[in-house]
Amino acid sequence: MSMRCLVIVLLSFPQAFHVLAQSTAESCPAPRLDGGFFVPEQGTYSHGSALAYACNPGWKPAVEGWWATTVCLNGSWSHMPQCIGESSCLPPDVPNAKYTESPPGWYQEGRLIRVKCDQGYQHATWEATATCANGTWSSLPVCQRSKTSCDEPPRMFHAVIVLHKYQQVFEADSEVHFDCEEGYRVQGDDTRKSIFCVAGGWTLAPNCTRTQTVGHDGDMSGSVTKPAGDTIPERGKGRGSPAGGSRITDTGSATTSGRGSGTPQTVPVDNCGVVPRLPNGEVVRKRAMSLKYACNSFYKRVGPEMVVCYQDGTWSKVPTCKEAFCEVDLDQYANYNIRESGTIILKERESRDVACLWRSYTSRIVCTQGRVSVSKCCHYWDHYTQSCN
Repeated sequence: MSMRCLVIVLLSFPQAFHVLAQSTAESCPAPRLDGGFFVPEQGTYSHGSALAYACNPGWKPAVEGWWATTVCLNGSWSHMPQCIGESSCLPPDVPNAKYTESPPGWYQEGRLIRVKCDQGYQHATWEATATCANGTWSSLPVCQRSKTSCDEPPRMFHAVIVLHKYQQVFEADSEVHFDCEEGYRVQGDDTRKSIFCVAGGWTLAPNCTRTQTVGHDGDMSGSVTKPAGDTIPERGKGRGSPAGGSRITDTGSATTSGRGSGTPQTVPVDNCGVVPRLPNGEVVRKRAMSLKYACNSFYKRVGPEMVVCYQDGTWSKVPTCKEAFCEVDLDQYANYNIRESGTIILKERESRDVACLWRSYTSRIVCTQGRVSVSKCCHYWDHYTQSCN
């Protein structure tokens, strides 16, 4: 048959092309199965064939279910059929954790595995191991999210997070680096390009701002980086500035200070040099004439929110960040019949119920002005009616 005739046949009968392609795929030899049987039993199986199998009494497939199916895929089976003893265990499902893997893919009776929680998670109880007993796992450990872990970092404009792969949960004290978009840089003297997970929240990151060159009069000649959206007024040319002098506000407009008024005159913040550091806080906004500070999660600002630069090169008063949380070690309250263990973090005026030894009974923990109060174990209804003390 000529090639032309073959093409005509294939075009006339599309199913013939499918049969021809299927015939080029390799078939699978019948697999060996100790302690079980196949349906249907054949010597070989064509590509795409499904082979069901089950195990004899006292045995079970090494996959979920009392029967299983494998498929021939171009000379190989999707999984090799295998029967194991009924007292053996299949790999357990432990979310947010890793555990000791078994090379055969299953575990003999009596085998013990150790569970390690993923980053950002912790054991809900003291249980960290499980044992295969009569075909099931005894007391599988549970990994719950840690109270001090963080969600994914907040969105940062004109910046990207530098990570090998995306993740949703970060453990406490994690450091994440970022890079600014081309044409942008971290403003001010703070060139740190990283944020940290602290007590369940991310520290504030420096802003990535567009770099622009702007001119200045007098001794401010040269170029500086101008934060996008801010206006740097020229000296002596503030809007509405009187002949007697002016004090520039945060918005860039000038307000009358008057000579001899005793009010220090403010100048652009770049005149004061290094930006003051704030422990447990960050500069959240830098403008031409002011800095705005904010405290990290679980801290409260004490003092002014805005900081300015005076004409003599000194900074105005910088705020402080005071602790506004309670760190509770549950192990210290074992005599309260609390079942849970470990450490929890509560924000100021936050309360949390923890499980007690008896079902439906909890103890309420409250954080007030840095002090911890723990109630006795009460039924949840007593907490609801506020009759527990």
